[in-house]
Amino acid sequence: MERFDDQLKRLAREEDAPLPDWAAGCIQDALDSLPEKRKKHGIVLKYFGTALAACLAVFIALPNLSAQAADSMRAIPVVGELVELVTFRTYVKEDEYHQLMVEIPTVETSGAGAIQEAVETINQDVETLTQTLIDQFEADAADLGDQAHTALEVRHRVVTNTDLWFTLELEVWQGAGSSNTTYYYYHIDKSTGEIVTLSDLFTGDGYIEAISAEIQRQMQAENEAGTGMYWVDSEYEDMNFRAIDPDQNFFFDENGDLVIAFDKYEVAPGAAGCPRFTIPREIYEPYLAV
Repeated sequence: MERFDDQLKRLAREEDAPLPDWAAGCIQDALDSLPEKRKKHGIVLKYFGTALAACLAVFIALPNLSAQAADSMRAIPVVGELVELVTFRTYVKEDEYHQLMVEIPTVETSGAGAIQEAVETINQDVETLTQTLIDQFEADAADLGDQAHTALEVRHRVVTNTDLWFTLELEVWQGAGSSNTTYYYYHIDKSTGEIVTLSDLFTGDGYIEAISAEIQRQMQAENEAGTGMYWVDSEYEDMNFRAIDPDQNFFFDENGDLVIAFDKYEVAPGAAGCPRFTIPREIYEPYLAV
């Protein structure tokens, strides 16, 4: 990150329309003030400092201020992909009892036809989802007043962005006494330009049984080793995991492996968080559509 920051400062000095000196310094000041890591639970959504807000404003504006700097950012892994493919605006509202921080990402593409339609569909879905969450939060805050604490945090992450595949993840954290975390995944197959769900990857429904059996095997192994607490063979039959949904949440990790994702409380107590299971290719390969 320091090397990236130094490169941006150098480009700002060399550009014909240079970035003001204060902007280059602002980036380093904000970086130095960032905490080591963000707490996800407990009291959340701490006050965002002026320096960080200024830095974000410069970061978002920089591609429009300097063409050379924008080219440099695209050449840097992850950061370049973020600027080229996803922009976002942040909605923040906070008082003594209610804290709100919502990132609303917008996927962008230079393509046309099917992929442009896919991008527009995702953007509309994200806009509708985040606005619904904001409206519900504000209604609850007005209703509860100073009688209870509430919090809503929505963050986004580009999970995968290769020549063939794009995945956007939305993480929704809601707190009101206890907390809950829900994930939303949006996938685009760049070879077809179409939005993809889990069932689109396979022919027939044999993949459901195969993947579910592998997840049950992993759950039981972790339970027996004392590292898991999954509802798989518990006395509460209605809670036991039986099978994934046909369009269960999923993504491909950095190794290209299929990962099945569950939300908090979906297959285990809240202390287990949001379980993830990596599925070996040989388990589902016989059922792949291509």
